[in-house]
Amino acid sequence: MDNNEEKKRYDRNKEWYNIKEIGSLFQITNTICKKRLGLNKSLLIVGETLKLLKSKRGKKTHLYNYSILNEIFGVRNKPKDIKKRSVRVNFIGTSKWDYVGFITPQRSTLMDLKHKVRYLYDQLILKYGKKSGVKLFYSIEPNPNDKYYHCHFLIYSKIKMEELFHLKNLLEIIGGDKTKDETPYIIRQYDYLNFRYTGSFYSFKETSVFDGLLG
Repeated sequence: MDNNEEKKRYDRNKEWYNIKEIGSLFQITNTICKKRLGLNKSLLIVGETLKLLKSKRGKKTHLYNYSILNEIFGVRNKPKDIKKRSVRVNFIGTSKWDYVGFITPQRSTLMDLKHKVRYLYDQLILKYGKKSGVKLFYSIEPNPNDKYYHCHFLIYSKIKMEELFHLKNLLEIIGGDKTKDETPYIIRQYDYLNFRYTGSFYSFKETSVFDGLLG
């Protein structure tokens, strides 16, 4: 997805959303929106995360700040039509993620990179267990200067992954050690408050030749 397409789907500069706009962003019904907001009343603070505006007719309009949307709506079930690329892009782009990064192993073929990402996921499940709800999205793209491939990824877990060191070790096994000339991988905590959903949308670009959601 290029920048123009992302702007059509998601405006990172938008601060406040009404119910209809939340439903459109997360592809959920107004009923589900209201139910989730009702279950998270502690996050709704008038003047900070909630605005109450009166129309000329005296009817109140509720506006919700972007800062709480990821916490309330970012974790949801996969859509039934997840096989449609446009649906996947929107679902991945507006889901909650803990880590974002990329892997650029030397001379990695498409199939080779698929196996490496699967290894990463399997090792996370081995360490944290299936109940951790670990999800790993990856998107494979061709390298611009050779015939090989690199991979963007996003990771989410229900439990807190405290050992970033463990993740880095796994990425070193997959991509190799960092040197002064090469950076075979990068991983960092996903900073939603600063980057909102631009990072997750960026991880699923039009140049992707293969993508997968594990977990």
